Amino acid sequence: MPSMEADFRKAEGREEAVMYVLPTSGGPAQKIHASAMLLLPSAAMAWAGWRALTGDADLVDWSLAVSLYVATMLGITVGFHRLFAHRAFRAHWLLKVVLLALGSMAAQGPPIYWVANHRRHHRFSDDAGDPHSPIDESVPGKVSWRSFWHAHSGWMFGHKLSNTAALTKDLIRDPMVVAVNRSYYAWVILGLAIPALLGSLLIGGAGGALEGLAWGGGVRLFISYHLTSCINSVTHSFGYRTYATPDFSRNNAWIGAATLGEAWHNNHHACASSAKFGHSWWELDPGWIFIRLMEAIGAARDVQRPSARVIDRTGRTEKTRGTGT
Repeated sequence: MPSMEADFRKAEGREEAVMYVLPTSGGPAQKIHASAMLLLPSAAMAWAGWRALTGDADLVDWSLAVSLYVATMLGITVGFHRLFAHRAFRAHWLLKVVLLALGSMAAQGPPIYWVANHRRHHRFSDDAGDPHSPIDESVPGKVSWRSFWHAHSGWMFGHKLSNTAALTKDLIRDPMVVAVNRSYYAWVILGLAIPALLGSLLIGGAGGALEGLAWGGGVRLFISYHLTSCINSVTHSFGYRTYATPDFSRNNAWIGAATLGEAWHNNHHACASSAKFGHSWWELDPGWIFIRLMEAIGAARDVQRPSARVIDRTGRTEKTRGTGT
């Protein structure tokens, strides 16, 4: 892209961003939330890692971490992302409630906040206004360690807030979403209380409750935090491009299934309205499988598939590896 055209696009993006980005951050509360999400699960993971190395971790421990990770990550990828951010399908009210609750238990912010940031990301992807691009502003098209850290975790500590009035009018008018949004911290606490209770029942006593909390709470949050953050950092830096999207999104096979399909990110940016992220037979997309199951029992309808028109307009590219080039 010629420098004059790039400068014009950047200036145009900054002007448009004024409508969608508030001039202030979330202040101390934002930093406290970001610090807690980075440090407390890391401490739990360090403790769990030591338990695993010494042979003290058992099947109950791992089952709590994995099962609750899958449940809450479904709340993020199927609920917050595909249903609420992109309206890729319509859901029965009960499924909506369950997905809202599970997504909130992942402790990545209230649903309206999460969706506003994500819609802003798509509007300004890897450009001025994107809250978590790994592209280094000083070296356009390249990723530095500083910008990679910003995309993975750093942005959470002080990013300017997204304008929910402009970006999430539909959710603000939805009483169910607003109710869960207002009770966000209650859902986070419930997401920690459930594994503690299960630990008490399955392992026994107060010690079992603490163990359940550490594995089903702390370890689970560590995994979901970093795998979700990898969508912001890794899948805009490393992987292959199936579609010639105007951003630097990439598909990453290393974390595709583990993120329940989220890491087929270039596919998603090529056809954001689709509920299906895996476009090739080998691109396993557990989130899509869950939606198909919900569709089969009547809990999901009007499910959007990849649009041939949109994909043709985007254009396929040769699969290339590396950073944002």
